[in-house]
Amino acid sequence: MIKNIVFDMGNVLIKYDPSQFITEFTSNEDHQQLLLKRIFYTDEWEQYDQGTITKKEIINKARKLLPETLHSSIPIVMDTWFEKMTPISGMEEVVKTLKKNGYSIYLLSNVSQDFYSFKDVVPGMDYFDGRFISSDWKCIKPDAEIYQLFFNHFNLEPAECFFIDDLAMNIEAAASQGMQGHIFDGNISEMVSSLKAKNVII
Repeated sequence: MIKNIVFDMGNVLIKYDPSQFITEFTSNEDHQQLLLKRIFYTDEWEQYDQGTITKKEIINKARKLLPETLHSSIPIVMDTWFEKMTPISGMEEVVKTLKKNGYSIYLLSNVSQDFYSFKDVVPGMDYFDGRFISSDWKCIKPDAEIYQLFFNHFNLEPAECFFIDDLAMNIEAAASQGMQGHIFDGNISEMVSSLKAKNVII
């Protein structure tokens, strides 16, 4: 019996698309691609989400890899990258309904400490019973460790949890730890159908 609904954040509750918000920093498409490649699409960004590298370290590494003309943009990108994220329409109502129907609601997200600067943008945050942020715990999805720490921290039975994430590898990793889930592709109706298939009242 499902008692707990666990949500990822990026592209589940809020829109996260670096290729869109990078246009706010430069109209030069070559420069946009360089910024994406050397900041967001890097191992360092994953480490930033994991909480094992600092913002300053990312800035210093990017400066070594990017042309000097972009150096002044790097700290601005790092300080404001999250400001253009917007809630995914309809998700707050889903969270609110699940909470009203008696389910406990949790957040399980790969995200840096910047989360604490934009958490109020996340729809339905007031309804969450707990938040588990990768950078707080120095681990990251899809590693098995993060799921086990999550279950232990909130004293949850994996089989009583249902996980909604936009990445198949994260859902598969959760399933290997006993938590079934749904790969969210933006279609709320399909997500609701998956929940109903598990006898979740929504």
